[in-house]
Amino acid sequence: MSKPTINDVATAAGVSRATASRALAGYGRVSESTVSRVQSAAHKIGYQPNEIARSMRAGKTRTIGLVIIANFTNVFFDRATKVIVDTARDLGYQVLIYNTNEDVRLEREAIETLTQKRVDGLIVVPSTDEGHEHLIALTKMSTPLVIIDRQLSGVSATTITTNDSMSCEAAVDEAVSQGHQRMGFLIATPTVTGFQSATPVLQNSAIESRVRGFVAGTSKYKHVRAEWLFSEESPEVALAAVRNLLDSENAPTILFTSNNDMVLAALKVTGERGLTLGKDISLVTVDDSPWLDAIVPGITSIQRPVDQLAELAVRKLAEQMEEKKFVVEDIQLPTKLITRGSIAQLNE
Repeated sequence: MSKPTINDVATAAGVSRATASRALAGYGRVSESTVSRVQSAAHKIGYQPNEIARSMRAGKTRTIGLVIIANFTNVFFDRATKVIVDTARDLGYQVLIYNTNEDVRLEREAIETLTQKRVDGLIVVPSTDEGHEHLIALTKMSTPLVIIDRQLSGVSATTITTNDSMSCEAAVDEAVSQGHQRMGFLIATPTVTGFQSATPVLQNSAIESRVRGFVAGTSKYKHVRAEWLFSEESPEVALAAVRNLLDSENAPTILFTSNNDMVLAALKVTGERGLTLGKDISLVTVDDSPWLDAIVPGITSIQRPVDQLAELAVRKLAEQMEEKKFVVEDIQLPTKLITRGSIAQLNE
């Protein structure tokens, strides 16, 4: 059985097709009684308007494309996705979400698909610092675009990031104030296979910002010994990297991890070795989460304003899509060090 059409509605309501269209779309001169009769007829026969076709005729689809890393163990992207969807809905937009897995090839495919679907604008988390000609092409076509979490050069688009460097440096200062001199840093990056101590080419500005902050912190103190490991985000590799740090000749008294995947690995290894967090080993991580405060002791973390960033991204994009404002902005939001009980006090 075929779906009811606007012609069926018009017949059922005893009006012309044009009148039925105006009554259901809410435009033109149609009496309240006629609108009521048409709406009643549409409901009775089960008519559903084709919103996509209507939007295409109007030149807008009321949809946003979100190109993001959909790793739901990553609290930042998980939360950002929810806030973006909620904020967009409040503004009358729907969101189409594509996961890139930090792969620029998938990113290009996602953006091509979304532009073919005629989304009104795009929010993108770039997979890499390089190879973003597809994003430059969007700006040349005046496609509304907001980049979040990572900075790019050569792309004329509003960018919203967080100042991770500032709080990572503050975290090192906090550890030194508690007497820690041997520090281990576990940095997740897709640019390595396994783990290594040598600093690789880092894939994006977010990782670079954290490393820059940790380096700035340790370089201020001549008595601080820092050991670095850069790891792929495989759980098995991350566990091996933590074990490697703790088995070194002068094992660190405190571990700094760059994201939630790495902190989970640190917790698993300390648990399997019977180490007491905040006493036998100390821990600091980037990206706060409710569970970090729920365990005992709570884990000190760098809190990024994910809700503010995600909502701001949608509103800045909406300004472009609705042509209220188009000014390329570089917005950097402050982060905050949340101190809890996971840093042992060694200088008592």
